[in-house]
Amino acid sequence: HRVRLTRGFEMAATEVTVGQFKAFTKETGYLTDGERHGSYGYQGGERNYVDRFQQSKAITWRSPGFEQTDEHPVVCVSFNDAQAFCKWLNQKQGKAGGDGFTYRLPTEAEWEYAARGGTSTWYSWGDDPNGAYEHANVADGALEAAFPNTTRYQRAVRLGKDEGDGVVFTAAVRKYKPNPWGLYDMHGNVWEWCADRWSADIYKRYFDDVPRPEWPKLVVTDPVQSEETPQHKYGDWRVIRGGAWTCAPASVRSSIRTYAEASDATIYTGFRVVRVKE
Repeated sequence: HRVRLTRGFEMAATEVTVGQFKAFTKETGYLTDGERHGSYGYQGGERNYVDRFQQSKAITWRSPGFEQTDEHPVVCVSFNDAQAFCKWLNQKQGKAGGDGFTYRLPTEAEWEYAARGGTSTWYSWGDDPNGAYEHANVADGALEAAFPNTTRYQRAVRLGKDEGDGVVFTAAVRKYKPNPWGLYDMHGNVWEWCADRWSADIYKRYFDDVPRPEWPKLVVTDPVQSEETPQHKYGDWRVIRGGAWTCAPASVRSSIRTYAEASDATIYTGFRVVRVKE
C-alpha cells in the first residue's frame, strides 16, 4: 500500500549514541529498565541459538558484554527508556529549551520513508544483499568466526574469513556508507524503536473495508498504530525496525518489521529520534 505523510519532520542522522545517552543519565540520574530488571545479553555456547540470549542484571547499557565507545549506538535501552530520553531532550533543547522543536520517536511510516531515502528497492542501495557490507553492520563472517553457527543458520551470503563488514557486535555510528538522504545505519547495527504499537496484520487491515478493485488507489495518510489490539493483553508491544548486527542481510531490508515489549532491553536494540515543528 501507499502512504502519504503530510507533516514534515527531521530525522537524526545516527542512532542515539552511548555518549548522548550518558549525558542524559548523568543529568537526570535516570535508571533504565535494564539496570532495574536486567537486559538480554549474548551468553554464547548454548546449542539453541535463541537460548544464547539470556536476561541478566549484569548486562546494561553501560556494560553490554562487549566494548563500546561514546560513538557507538546505545543498546540495552527499552522503549520506555527511549521515551524518557525524548522527554529530557524536549525539556533541555526542545520547546522548553527554546529551539521550538518537539523531539520524539518516529512513527513506523516515518521510519520506513526515511530509511528508503527515495528508493523502492529491498535496500536503500538497491537489491543486492552483498551491498550490506559497505552500508550496514550485519551478521557476517566476523560474527560467525567468533561464534560458530550463529550466522550460518540464517543462510547469510559470503561468510568467508575476509568477507563481510568486519565487526562482530555493534559498530560506531557513521562507520558505513549512508543512505541517499545522509542517514547512517538505517539498515543493521541495532534495531530501532518506533512509536507505534505492534500489529502483525496492520497493513492487511487497511484494506478491510475497501473493495478489491479500489486497492491500487488506496493511500494511507499519516498512519500511526496507537490502538491496543487483542494481542496487547500480553503486553505493550512496540514496533522495532531496521535489523541489527545479529541479522543476516536478508533481514535488514527496508520493509523488515518486528516487535518487542516496551520494557525489553537487549544488546541489539537502540533508537534514534525525529524532531518536528508544531
